[in-house]
Amino acid sequence: MTGSELPEPVERRLQRLWAEAAERGAAMPSEIALASSLEVSRPAVREALVRLEERGFIHRRKGADTTVNSSLLGIPARFEQRLDSSELIAAMGRTPSVEVTDVRVEEVTLDEAHEHDVSPRQSVLRTTKVWSADGEPVLVARDAVPVLTRTDPTTLDPATPMVDLATALTGERVGWELVFPGADGLSDDDAALTGRPAGEPAMTLDATGISRTGTVCYWTREVHLRGAFRYAMVRRADW
Repeated sequence: MTGSELPEPVERRLQRLWAEAAERGAAMPSEIALASSLEVSRPAVREALVRLEERGFIHRRKGADTTVNSSLLGIPARFEQRLDSSELIAAMGRTPSVEVTDVRVEEVTLDEAHEHDVSPRQSVLRTTKVWSADGEPVLVARDAVPVLTRTDPTTLDPATPMVDLATALTGERVGWELVFPGADGLSDDDAALTGRPAGEPAMTLDATGISRTGTVCYWTREVHLRGAFRYAMVRRADW
């Protein structure tokens, strides 16, 4: 790691150790052992373990080993976890690519202004992207990012991940996403972009990214083609 690079988050490093333990059918090492091997403090390890437990990767009991949930192996797509589309496709063991089919800067519509609580004359950067896995279209994303800084959106690479475009154009980082899943038939436009029949069933995700100060940083509609991803949701079952 060079001086300009940020250290990898503890939680991500622990998740790799979780995967190794799950593949072996073994328990997670103790907090002391994890802190030593990762060269971080025990409080940092404990905080990351809490987050992993909340997401269903592990189960901890006082005075007992930390067990791992090996059933999550091979499930890259989770409703409660935001992954960049390229990371999601790569997690499926396929090669991601993206084609930006439309880029424009324009004012929000009145419906958008009302729904997202932004000024009716607010400028937004709109992009349409078609994501492919091994050259096969799997997802269409229509993103809108408000222009709240002095950054000229036309100077940015539209293929840049949406969260990074949002940081540049709003000056804030996304803290939460509000997501509404649904199902619909492919529109004529989406069918033309993906080479699939119009009306073919597809899963949709309408998401709004919100900063910790309450600023709307983006909204997006994703159309996930049938059979492309296997989404899962993990929830605790404390009967």
